[in-house]
Formats: sequence, C-alpha cells, structure tokens
Amino acid sequence: MKYLTPVFVLFFSIAVTGQALNLTKVIDSIIAEVDPNGPGVAIGILKEGTLISSKCKGMSNLDYNIPIDASTNFRLSSSSKQFTAACIILLIEKGQLRMEDPLSKFFPEFSKDLGNVTVAQLLNHTSGIRDYMSLLTLKGSHTMDFFNNFIGTDEDLLALIQKQNSLSFKSGSQHDYSNTNYWILGQLVQRITEKSLGTYAKENLFEPLGMKNTFFIENTGRVIPKRASGYISECPDCERMEYSYQSTAVGDGGVVSNINDLTKWENEFHDPKVFSIAFWNLMLRKGELNNGKKIEYASGLIIGELEGQEMISHSGQNPGFSSDLVRFPDSNLSIVALANQNWYDIRSYAFSAAKAILNLENPKSKSPAKKEPITLSTEELSRFCEDYHFLETNEYRSIQLQDEQLFYVRTNGPSSKLIPLSNSTLTFEDRPNVILHFNFESRDKKSILLKDGTIRMNANSYKKTVVKTEELMEYSSMYVNEELEKRIALEIIDKKLVFPIFGQKFPVEPLTKDTFLAMGMFTLKFKRNDKGNIVGFHLDAPRAKNIEFKKTN
Repeated sequence: MKYLTPVFVLFFSIAVTGQALNLTKVIDSIIAEVDPNGPGVAIGILKEGTLISSKCKGMSNLDYNIPIDASTNFRLSSSSKQFTAACIILLIEKGQLRMEDPLSKFFPEFSKDLGNVTVAQLLNHTSGIRDYMSLLTLKGSHTMDFFNNFIGTDEDLLALIQKQNSLSFKSGSQHDYSNTNYWILGQLVQRITEKSLGTYAKENLFEPLGMKNTFFIENTGRVIPKRASGYISECPDCERMEYSYQSTAVGDGGVVSNINDLTKWENEFHDPKVFSIAFWNLMLRKGELNNGKKIEYASGLIIGELEGQEMISHSGQNPGFSSDLVRFPDSNLSIVALANQNWYDIRSYAFSAAKAILNLENPKSKSPAKKEPITLSTEELSRFCEDYHFLETNEYRSIQLQDEQLFYVRTNGPSSKLIPLSNSTLTFEDRPNVILHFNFESRDKKSILLKDGTIRMNANSYKKTVVKTEELMEYSSMYVNEELEKRIALEIIDKKLVFPIFGQKFPVEPLTKDTFLAMGMFTLKFKRNDKGNIVGFHLDAPRAKNIEFKKTN
C-alpha cells in the first residue's frame, strides 16, 4: 500500500498512455484462444488507482448473444472467501470477536474437538475440520449434484457438521484447505450480529466501498442485473451447456461481482480510505501452525510471490465460473480475471497479464527467459517414470513413457502430455505455467516439487505392492461410519476388491500393505487388532482425512 507524489502521478499518466497500445496487444495475445462467440472472460488491470485496461471477450449469455463487458456480474466462487474474512475482521475490530475465540463459544452444539477450533484456525485453514463437499460425496447425499456441487441448504450443512466428532488432524498442526471453515465463518457472522452474512457484508463492506452491484447470493431466485450465465463443457470445442444453479449456502463462496466493482475493492487494498491499516494488517497476517511455522494462507488471501515481487491472491472455481484476484502491493498493481466457463486456464491469464505489465513497467529487469522444450533420449525420459504420492492432497499419480512421450497419468481422469524443459524439469503441454521439478536421490527414491504460481506441492515416489486374490478376501466386509451414517460394503468382483461410490463399484488398487487406492483420490488404510485381524479402515479423501470406518458383521 503506497502513497504517491504529484510528480510521480504525472509521470505515471504519461507512461500509461505510452504503454496502453502495447498492453492491449499483449492481453489480446493472452486470451487469443477464447472464442468471441462463446462464453468468455473479463480482465481488468488496475495500476496506481486507475483501471488502465478492461479487456472483455466472449458472451455473457449464449441464448441472447449478450457480450461481456466490465459491468457483467460473475460468480466469484472461492475468491469470495476474502469478503467473508473481511466481515470477520470488522467484527474483531469492533470488539465483538477475537481471533482466539473457540467455536464452542458460539456453537455449543459442536463436538469437543470442533468446539476447540479457534476463529484464526478457520481463517487460515488449519482447523482440521473436514470439507463438507467431500463428506457429502462420500455420504452419497442428495444435496450434491452430478457436478459435485452443493445444492442443499444451511440446515443440511449444520446437521452434517454437528455429527462430526473428529477432525482430519489436530487443530493447528497442519494446513488443509476446507470450504467448511468459511461456511462456519459466515454462520458466525449471523450468530453474532443476528444478520445474515449477505446483509452484514452489504451494510458494512460493499456499500461503504460503493460496490453497488456486489452481493452474497443467499436466495437462488434473486434477480441480478447483467448477471452472466455459466457454461460447462468437456473441452473448449465441445458442446456448451448452461449451468445456472447457485447454492444458498454462502461464506466459502456466493459472491457475485464485476470488474468495475472489484476495482473499488482493489483500490481500497492499495490505498485504504474506508478501512483502517490495522484492518488490512489482520487480513494479511499469515497463518501459524502450533510449532510456530508460518504458512502462506492468511484470511481469505494467499501470500506468495511472482516475478520476484510479493503477490497476494485468491482464485475460485465452480461449475460454469472461474475467477482470480491478484495484486502486487509493491507495484500498486492488481489483476482481476473473471470467466463464465472453466475450461480455459483463468489463472494463467491473470499471471500472464501481471507479468506483462510488470515487464512493461521495468523493461530492464525482465524475468528470466522462458525455458524452451528440449529433446531427451529414451533412457533420460525413463528416469522420470515412477508412481508418486502427493503429500498435500493425498493424491496418487504416475508418470509413464508411451511411444517416446511422457504422460502424467491420473487414475481418476485423463492423462496429460509432459514436455521436458531440462533433464530434471517437466511441464504440462496443456498447462505450461505448471512446472514439475524432480530430485533423483537414487534409482528407487525420487521426488517432485510442483510449482503453479503460489501453489507448491510435494510428491515422493513409492513402490506398489501386489496382493493375491485370495488375500483380498479378508478385506471384504461391511464397514460403518456413524458420523456420516454411512455403510460401505467392500466385496470381491471379478477377482478385485471394489469400493462403492457415485452409484458404481470401482476396483481399488493396492499401494502398500493394508493401503488401497480408489479412483485416484480415496485412500483406505486398514487397521488390525493385536491378533492381526482387520477391524476397520481410515479413509482419506480430498480435504477430508482420517474418516474412521469400523468393521461390522
């Protein structure tokens, strides 16, 4: 957050005029793949308090061929979390709440473990509270639709969370993103103020900033002028289908806004006039684990770096919509990227736009030249091939060599072609901004550091085990989890152990002794008693770990 002298403002105005044409060409190039006659994007670039570029391409509504412009309203999805966090920070400033307050103070119906979670742990995702989307998916709830999108109510979520007696991990010991955290924060605003999150945000956040077309949508029937329709598709060239449903449960998402309104929010970040410096200091205070280690997640904002500069951002995605809000405090620069589809890489657009303006501003200090693809021998390519376990997401992936090409293979989705950049670095052909850095410690021990903007993920290689068909019989049984009121029958079909979910039965793949993988995302870790008999298993799902299932007759 910087303040400017009149001389610098004059210099900047002249510089912006000279750069405008170049910047427009750069942004045109960045979004060249976007179909002007299909769902599209809106990109706003804010520099020193001025919206120096507002580039819109594509249609807000395909039925009526309405083009996107700077006033088109988009769902922000998880980018909404910063506004939920802002409401919480305002309550703290007013003395109505403290970071250290436990949830039991406001939610006496929660279990002991959940009740001990603090407000700060919700804000920075160190609570250990499991993501409700994963829980409802496992439960097979009618409140999750075909696209794994929540279509239920606040009452449905409260009933689910009240039954949770355990956590993914001890609160404060780890960082694991969970939408439940921010839904609870939204409910917390209501319990303290006796106003809904949407009403409180309107009165204390959006109206003071003049954001007249920004709302938390708490009623699916509400009419929002110039609201974009969201579209889904299997690929950019496949048939587009409209997806317009929006849940009434907000906090983890739920905000609708546009380039013009978000410019006011970004201006306030760089040059606070409505909210105090103390407010922004709390918003930007990094989370801290019990051991004192700082994490990059603050309050609805992720603090990282790009082009050697501090970058503060958050992205969001739901069926039919994606968003990214990125700002650079040292350069007084913000990038707002919104879309009413999610098959284009909106984060890549935002980062490319940021790099473009930073390099135009500092032509003598450009970032290192982009690495070009190289050719490796079959032996050199084979060195990458292995099965890998990503620690942060608990996902299992493999890198395979097929017809002299490397592929990143997902057991629950399509494979992606990998391009060598060096003898220890790969990138994705369809996502060149994602880089895989390999460390070959030995022939049998390899690791990956995946970098995607502010995201860092680590993976280690592992050796799969082999389980004979007759040995699978001891895992075949009925298992029950009382928190989800869920019974899972593991059985042998066609000589394979199968896991039932989504109305189907999927074969599980043995990883190590007593550990199996289903669909590349659900890990079953079986437990045995002192006699060596199986008594149950712990299930790890995306953003929901250590869900205990007990064996039952």
